[in-house]
Amino acid sequence: MTLLGNARIRLGWVKTHIGIKGNKIADTLAKEATTDGTAANLPFPKIYLKNQLLQLSLSRWQAEWDNGQTGRSAYSIISKISNKQLNWSRECIQFATGHGPFPTYLKIFGLHSTDYCRCGEIRNPLHYAKRCPLTLTYHHKDPSPQFIAHWWKSALSSKLSRRNIDRLIKFLATNEDLIKNQNTTPSHAPA
Repeated sequence: MTLLGNARIRLGWVKTHIGIKGNKIADTLAKEATTDGTAANLPFPKIYLKNQLLQLSLSRWQAEWDNGQTGRSAYSIISKISNKQLNWSRECIQFATGHGPFPTYLKIFGLHSTDYCRCGEIRNPLHYAKRCPLTLTYHHKDPSPQFIAHWWKSALSSKLSRRNIDRLIKFLATNEDLIKNQNTTPSHAPA
C-alpha cells in the first residue's frame, strides 16, 4: 500500500512546541527517517512526494469547499482555493463575509433588533457600499445583477477599492448610532 493510497493517513497543521504528544512523536519519527538512510531509499525524489501531497491536500480542500454548507457568501467570491495568501485586511474579510458591523449579521446574535438602516433598506455590506445615502463617500458603482460576482472579485482585487472598503467598515463600526434605524428598541426593553 502506498502512502497516497492509505485512507487512514490524514494531514493537518499543528502548532509546534505546545506539548501535543502525537506531534512530538511525529517530530521524532521525521528526524529518524532523515538520519537512518530510509529517505535515500525512497522510489521517488522527496520534492516529487512533497508536490504530490500538496496537490492531494489542495484537491481535498477544494472538494470540501465545493460541497460545504457554510461560507457560501465567500464561496461566490472565491470559488477556487489556493495556498497563496490574499492579503485582505480584516475589514475586507468582514465585508466579503458579511461578518462585521452589519445589522443583518448582528441581529443573528441579538445585538440589533432590526435589519434595517435609518434610510429604510436592509443593512448588509452591499447596501452600505452601493446605495445608502449615509455612506455616499464610500460608494462603489452599482453593477448589473448579472455582473455581481464579477463586481465582488473586482472590488476585492483592486488596492484602491479595498482601501475604500476598509474606510467604509471603520466608519460603520465607529458611527453605529448614526446609521441605526430609529425603531431599534428591542421588544423586551422598556419604552
